[in-house]
This record gives sequence, structure tokens and C-alpha cells, in this order.
Amino acid sequence: MKAETGFLEVDGEVVEVRRKPIRHWHLRVVPPDGRLRVSIPLHADGEAVSAWIRGKSAWVQKQRSHLRRASADRAWLFGVPYPLRIVSGGSDDASVLFSEREGFLVRGVGNRESAWKLLRAWQGERLARFLESLVPQWQERMQAPSIRWRIRPCKTIWGSCTRATRRLTFNLYLAERSSELIEYVVVHELAHLFHAHHGPAFWTLVARYLPDWQQRRSALRRPLG
Repeated sequence: MKAETGFLEVDGEVVEVRRKPIRHWHLRVVPPDGRLRVSIPLHADGEAVSAWIRGKSAWVQKQRSHLRRASADRAWLFGVPYPLRIVSGGSDDASVLFSEREGFLVRGVGNRESAWKLLRAWQGERLARFLESLVPQWQERMQAPSIRWRIRPCKTIWGSCTRATRRLTFNLYLAERSSELIEYVVVHELAHLFHAHHGPAFWTLVARYLPDWQQRRSALRRPLG
């Protein structure tokens, strides 16, 4: 029997759930953003899984702390890793400097957490500029209706589509991914304006515009590095 993938909300956090023909339960903190993925037996009870994940909260926080330390010396932008330097100083001078040759310099921050918060905001601005050009191109090409879109930090999804309000949401962490993968997410979410669910008609529409969508989706599921 094939594995089944779904999602489970635990205390406000969406956890990716993979049901497999296995006996034991496995929880993973997935880099680079620390989202949660659990692999469980095919017929495991959802409430029992939620309780088990809650019991792992201390371990999850420890793993996420390790991730932050491991990525402390570099940051990604549009699929490319760059060196990252953080220089402490007064908050009045806080800024992010970037060049493809030198990488990132975050200066004028009080601590590493503040540096990453500032850097994420900077990445979000770059992603917004890219989407401002990319989304209208694909709207026109797919003959999609007018929409609104926004960028939010998400733990387990790269994008979402609210059909009732025609609003698309894109994950802030897409700023770390290549333009081809961002393009896949844009086409994917625009396709939801025509088809709500991931049925054959939905994937046929995606394939019409992105014949290599499966390769792009697989690449998006792999961790950075």
C-alpha cells in the first residue's frame, strides 16, 4: 500500500503527516525553517498522534535551536547560499547590506534573533518585488481572474488560495528558493482558482503550463543545501 500524505493541526501549528506501512512513529524537524513532519502507521489515531507530538515539544524546540545555529553563518536568496555576517550595534543603525560577491551583512542589531528578524523582512521585500512581476504574467497567461496576494511566514505550506476572496498567500521562505520553484508555487495557487482540489483536472491544468511540475515539486520538498 502506498504512503498517504495529509496535514494535522496541533496547537495552531500545521504538521505534515505521512501515513506509511510502518510500525513505529517518527517525528522530524525539517530544515531550513523547522516545519514538522511525522511518519506514522497507516491506521494510527489522529488524536493520539497530536498528543504524542505535544509530548515532543521540548525536543522540537531543541532541534529548531540546532537548525538556527547550523545556518548562522549563511543565508539563502533565490536558491543561492551566501555568507552571512552579523555586527552588533545600536538599533537606530540596523540595516541589511547585500552583494553577490560579499553576501549578507546585518549590522546595528542587538542580538542574533534580531538580525534574523531583520533579514527575513529584507528577504520578504525582495520576494515581493519578484512576485509583483511574476504573478501578473501568469495571471494573464492562465487567464485567471483578478486576485490579491500577500506574503506570510508559514511552517508547512508554500502557498495557499482562498477562492472565496481570491486571495493567494505565499510563504516568506520562498525567498530562499530558486525562481523556477517560486514559479511553480505561483502556477499551483492560480490553478486553485479554477479547481479547488488536487484532482486530475487540477494537475492537467498545471501540466499545461509547467510540463516539468513534478520535478519542481520534488525539488521544493528537498531541504536547502
